[in-house]
Amino acid sequence: MPIDIIIPTLDHVTGASTGSLALLTAGCDARLLVVNGPRRGFTATVNDGLAQVRADADVCILNDDIHWFTHGWLEILQRALYSNPHYGLACPTGKSRTAPMAKAHIGGTGIEPVNCIPFWCVLIRHAVLAQLGPLDSRYIHYASDSDYCDRAAAAGWQSIWVRDVYLEHQAHGSGFIHEWAKHDHEIYNRNRGHK
Repeated sequence: MPIDIIIPTLDHVTGASTGSLALLTAGCDARLLVVNGPRRGFTATVNDGLAQVRADADVCILNDDIHWFTHGWLEILQRALYSNPHYGLACPTGKSRTAPMAKAHIGGTGIEPVNCIPFWCVLIRHAVLAQLGPLDSRYIHYASDSDYCDRAAAAGWQSIWVRDVYLEHQAHGSGFIHEWAKHDHEIYNRNRGHK
């Protein structure tokens, strides 16, 4: 199955550098899409990349602040993703605030089903993208990943954490914008029926 890697970035040089390292260590053939533009948030930038992916490709969304990759990382993620027909999204181990990955460390093994994947690195099966489409454009930067995982689960797709893959990730490498976070979390909570 072909794979397109989308790197949303504010700096094309940084994105291309991370992308070169990602391709070098991927362990499989992949195509790189470095997507940059004005500072308008993760969601719009990723959706610009999703509009360019091949129709039959799985998609890896990858932040530009990854400094080290397990050799064969992408091949291992894809193999895990296709080990069960219900698996739709897969993520590696790396610096994360999302449970249970927040307590992870290098050297883990196995696959663990999870409720939510932070999209600093996620591999999405092409069938999921064909069914759900792009990220919800109402979100700017901080909750489109949680929303996508929720929608995938509602459609019968399981998210998994692949412990065998470790990526060195600098969390919030693009900074933190309080107004965007407030906006996104208000929409997300409304969608989930919270007041």
